[in-house]
Amino acid sequence: MATQTYAYSRAFTQAHSIVFLSDNLRNTLREVIRENGISPDKLMQDWETIQQGIKTWLQSGHLNNIVVEFFRPGASASSARWEFPIGYAGSGVDDDMWLDKNYLRQLIGKSARPSTDCTYRIILCANTGRPYVEGFVDCSFLSTGNLAARQAGTVIATGHMTAAVTYWR
Repeated sequence: MATQTYAYSRAFTQAHSIVFLSDNLRNTLREVIRENGISPDKLMQDWETIQQGIKTWLQSGHLNNIVVEFFRPGASASSARWEFPIGYAGSGVDDDMWLDKNYLRQLIGKSARPSTDCTYRIILCANTGRPYVEGFVDCSFLSTGNLAARQAGTVIATGHMTAAVTYWR
């Protein structure tokens, strides 16, 4: 009976981690977009589809990165870029769940700032063999031009998975 309880408990806490991470990724993406002076309305309008991809691929273990590319319409290069690599090792503590908003705001202050005529797109990067999620198609990244990546550590953590952050400047 203990094995069944453990299996149920593990599935419950992992599902809770997926919801926590997904919800806080939405908040984090919205904060990055808004603090760069661009309306997050498009993110919020598309969130149902984006969230379905995030939750499905977190559950299957295929999601490896979420990218926000800021760009001028028609451009081939990003004006700014943020990445949120997903880790599946987690913190190792079952009830550990946090988002470091203050650290995120400090990073936003250091990052490249897109001009107000920019728009953005959210890209979910998932490993081969991922389950199909309606609304997603293959795409290529825009060039990062002269931008340089700065890995900045974990910004969201649960006992089962984490989201780190890399900003480009």
